[in-house]
Amino acid sequence: MINIGTERIYNKHFEGRDDVIKWDVQPITNSQLVQINFLSTNSPNKQGIFLRTDKGIEANGQLHPGIYLWEDTAPREVIIKCFTENGWLSIYNIHHNGRNQYSQGYSAGMLLQEEGDTLVYHCNDVGLETNFDKLVFSVKRL
Repeated sequence: MINIGTERIYNKHFEGRDDVIKWDVQPITNSQLVQINFLSTNSPNKQGIFLRTDKGIEANGQLHPGIYLWEDTAPREVIIKCFTENGWLSIYNIHHNGRNQYSQGYSAGMLLQEEGDTLVYHCNDVGLETNFDKLVFSVKRL
């Protein structure tokens, strides 16, 4: 069983940066609705995100332990319902190079920008020289 995160994990491989998030956790309440928006991509790799709670996520009327949302196949806006006892939503970026799916690699990470009640994630997939623009998505608690 995967241990659901309760603390943010940072990527320490970006020299001179201490703000690159490898695995984020955001506080939520039980039955919380969350809106996900895919804003942009700039990578030859397929881009997506993984979301998970300790009691599951409902998407399209079905309950899942966690969900993968791929920018090229998911709607640009997705509303999910989060179930939780511990009060945390885990979030991290994923990518697929055409052969394999990857996440949490050496140079994977996200920069977080807060815009009012919306969280905007700027993601990197591969390589330490980056503008964190491989995937940009937002998360908003409704």
